[in-house]
Amino acid sequence: MDNYLERLKKLSDLEPKTLEQMALKLSEEAGEVSQAVLSYSDASGSGYKQLDKEDIKEECVDTVLVALSLFYKLSDREGELQELLDKKMTKWESNIS
Repeated sequence: MDNYLERLKKLSDLEPKTLEQMALKLSEEAGEVSQAVLSYSDASGSGYKQLDKEDIKEECVDTVLVALSLFYKLSDREGELQELLDKKMTKWESNIS
Protein backbone atom coordinates (compact mmCIF):
# COMPACT_ATOMS: atom_id res chain seq x y z
CA MET A 1 0.00 0.00 0.00
CA ASP A 2 2.89 2.36 0.74
CA ASN A 3 3.99 2.17 -2.90
CA TYR A 4 0.55 3.35 -3.98
CA LEU A 5 0.63 6.23 -1.52
CA GLU A 6 4.09 7.31 -2.68
CA ARG A 7 2.92 7.14 -6.28
CA LEU A 8 -0.15 9.18 -5.41
CA LYS A 9 1.98 11.81 -3.64
CA LYS A 10 4.07 12.22 -6.79
CA LEU A 11 0.99 12.47 -8.99
CA SER A 12 -0.55 15.00 -6.59
CA ASP A 13 2.52 17.20 -6.90
CA LEU A 14 2.01 17.22 -10.67
CA GLU A 15 -1.75 17.87 -10.50
CA PRO A 16 -2.48 21.34 -11.94
CA LYS A 17 -5.95 21.72 -10.39
CA THR A 18 -6.42 24.31 -7.65
CA LEU A 19 -7.75 23.29 -4.24
CA GLU A 20 -11.17 24.62 -5.21
CA GLN A 21 -11.15 22.63 -8.45
CA MET A 22 -10.08 19.50 -6.61
CA ALA A 23 -12.83 19.95 -4.02
CA LEU A 24 -15.37 20.24 -6.83
CA LYS A 25 -13.88 17.16 -8.50
CA LEU A 26 -14.25 15.27 -5.21
CA SER A 27 -17.91 16.24 -5.08
CA GLU A 28 -18.34 15.10 -8.67
CA GLU A 29 -16.77 11.72 -7.88
CA ALA A 30 -18.99 11.28 -4.81
CA GLY A 31 -21.98 11.96 -7.06
CA GLU A 32 -20.81 9.25 -9.43
CA VAL A 33 -20.69 6.79 -6.52
CA SER A 34 -24.27 7.75 -5.73
CA GLN A 35 -25.35 7.28 -9.35
CA ALA A 36 -23.73 3.85 -9.48
CA VAL A 37 -25.41 2.76 -6.24
CA LEU A 38 -28.80 4.01 -7.42
CA SER A 39 -28.42 2.19 -10.73
CA TYR A 40 -27.21 -1.01 -9.05
CA SER A 41 -30.16 -0.97 -6.65
CA ASP A 42 -32.51 -0.30 -9.57
CA ALA A 43 -33.84 2.91 -8.07
CA SER A 44 -36.58 4.60 -10.03
CA GLY A 45 -35.12 6.48 -12.99
CA SER A 46 -31.61 5.07 -12.52
CA GLY A 47 -31.79 1.48 -13.68
CA TYR A 48 -31.25 2.29 -17.35
CA LYS A 49 -27.54 2.82 -16.71
CA GLN A 50 -27.21 -0.85 -15.74
CA LEU A 51 -24.28 -0.28 -13.40
CA ASP A 52 -23.07 -3.09 -11.18
CA LYS A 53 -20.93 -3.64 -8.08
CA GLU A 54 -17.75 -3.29 -10.12
CA ASP A 55 -18.85 0.16 -11.25
CA ILE A 56 -19.53 1.17 -7.65
CA LYS A 57 -16.09 -0.05 -6.57
CA GLU A 58 -14.39 1.85 -9.40
CA GLU A 59 -16.22 5.04 -8.48
CA CYS A 60 -15.23 4.55 -4.83
CA VAL A 61 -11.58 4.26 -5.87
CA ASP A 62 -11.87 7.42 -7.97
CA THR A 63 -13.28 9.20 -4.92
CA VAL A 64 -10.49 7.92 -2.66
CA LEU A 65 -7.83 8.99 -5.17
CA VAL A 66 -9.17 12.52 -5.46
CA ALA A 67 -9.60 12.85 -1.68
CA LEU A 68 -6.05 11.63 -1.01
CA SER A 69 -4.64 13.83 -3.73
CA LEU A 70 -6.36 16.82 -2.16
CA PHE A 71 -4.96 15.81 1.25
CA TYR A 72 -1.43 15.56 -0.15
CA LYS A 73 -1.76 19.01 -1.72
CA LEU A 74 -2.29 20.33 1.82
CA SER A 75 0.12 18.16 3.78
CA ASP A 76 3.88 18.33 3.72
CA ARG A 77 4.52 16.33 6.88
CA GLU A 78 5.49 12.67 6.53
CA GLY A 79 3.26 10.42 8.60
CA GLU A 80 0.41 12.92 8.93
CA LEU A 81 -1.98 10.74 6.94
CA GLN A 82 -1.31 7.72 9.15
CA GLU A 83 -1.74 9.81 12.32
CA LEU A 84 -5.05 11.23 11.16
CA LEU A 85 -6.28 7.84 9.94
CA ASP A 86 -5.50 6.34 13.34
CA LYS A 87 -7.20 9.21 15.15
CA LYS A 88 -10.34 9.04 13.00
CA MET A 89 -10.58 5.23 13.07
CA THR A 90 -10.18 5.22 16.87
CA LYS A 91 -13.06 7.69 17.08
CA TRP A 92 -15.13 5.55 14.70
CA GLU A 93 -14.39 2.41 16.73
CA SER A 94 -15.48 4.13 19.95
CA ASN A 95 -18.78 5.08 18.32
CA ILE A 96 -19.64 1.56 17.16
CA SER A 97 -18.37 -0.45 20.12
